[in-house]
Amino acid sequence: MGFLDESKTAQLRALTEAVVKDNFLELFDLKARPQGKKLVLTVAIDKKSGPVTVQDCATVSLDLEKRLDALDLIETSYLLEVTSPGLDRPLRNLDDCRRFKGCKAQFVMNEPLEGQISIEGRLGETDGGQVELRVGKERILRVPFAGVKSARLVVEM
Repeated sequence: MGFLDESKTAQLRALTEAVVKDNFLELFDLKARPQGKKLVLTVAIDKKSGPVTVQDCATVSLDLEKRLDALDLIETSYLLEVTSPGLDRPLRNLDDCRRFKGCKAQFVMNEPLEGQISIEGRLGETDGGQVELRVGKERILRVPFAGVKSARLVVEM
């Protein structure tokens, strides 16, 4: 992760997970990237009970910043960003697909499926390593999640 060695990266991940968990949230993603002489640390948090709020982000940011500074884990100046996965969040596994059943999603496949690489539809049932996509009013595709290059929710207006 940028300026950090493996040991510090593991410590950073453990600390971040602890802070997020202490706030009754989940760590969705953690990224660190250099930007000039600074390190940009991006923490994406999630909440099963509803949408992530600005207050959730602010609380995690303040708690994490205090603990990072107290431990002096990052030896350079850094910028801390705490965010949610967003409305068009990635679907990383079958559990994510189950959680958002009924929502509109787009799947990009590793190999073309029925002549298409990208498929958009409503999430249906998941079982046996496959997710069901309802495409249009009548068409149902069963997509093996192992063959998915990327998947994300589609924002409906």
